[in-house]
Amino acid sequence: MKPSSDVTGLYRNFPAYLWVEDEETRTYLQAVWEGESHIKVLVAGGHGYLHAVVNAARNDYNTHVFGFRDRDFGASNRPRWNDDTVVVLTADVVEIENLLLDPDAIAACQVNTSGHDARKIEQELTMLAAPLTWWMSCRRTITEIRDAVVGDFLEHPGRDHVRSQGDAEAAITRSPWWARVLPALQPDWGNAATITRKLQEHEASYRAMLSTGAWRREFSGKEILRDLTTRIWTRKRPKDPECRLTFVHEIARAQRALNRVPHEIRELRTTIRRRIGH
Repeated sequence: MKPSSDVTGLYRNFPAYLWVEDEETRTYLQAVWEGESHIKVLVAGGHGYLHAVVNAARNDYNTHVFGFRDRDFGASNRPRWNDDTVVVLTADVVEIENLLLDPDAIAACQVNTSGHDARKIEQELTMLAAPLTWWMSCRRTITEIRDAVVGDFLEHPGRDHVRSQGDAEAAITRSPWWARVLPALQPDWGNAATITRKLQEHEASYRAMLSTGAWRREFSGKEILRDLTTRIWTRKRPKDPECRLTFVHEIARAQRALNRVPHEIRELRTTIRRRIGH
């Protein structure tokens, strides 16, 4: 018989435990699932840690422990959420904050001291998303290179460092890793022309999303929501992290009141309850 670790004691009081990446996600789920008594939400502190804690729990036969993470630049596994072999459920959106980019709920939330209506908030959101196309294309290209060559790798740049094609190219091609390591491992990706082509392709794709509304699911929700906070909550605003978490909580409450909780989040709750027999 395999001995249990001390971690096992964490999982004795609730029918199900759900590890998430950050406090914003926990705050959001707890608000939209108000009154939920079967699922305890815990914060792992990043998707790398999330996989580790869920796997550790499962290795100790805690089959009522799950994970929920952002999609980032990977693929969602939502079609397989009911598969017993899938223990970390991956969202459809790039980041969970994308689900809060809801003009109607933001307009109705208690901390909307700006008085902006949903139409004005939609305009503000699009204005915040528009300058991010090159940054998003840079991050996506870096992710593709990382997937091509797994190992010690260049980091994603900060948003303020990538505002143009030149910034995006420099963030990749001026990296010592790109210059010294990549050409030997992946000659095509080590070619500056390839980087330029991929960046242009991705930027055009992201720019097109601004007119279709697809940016709401594919851009960095964290960045946009963070910038929106001060435009909506204009008076008596506490300091972060209280400000950020309260904004998330109030938008979630408004979604619940307006019956606008995203189907994805309702399905997440239903899936976990079904898989534990509730």
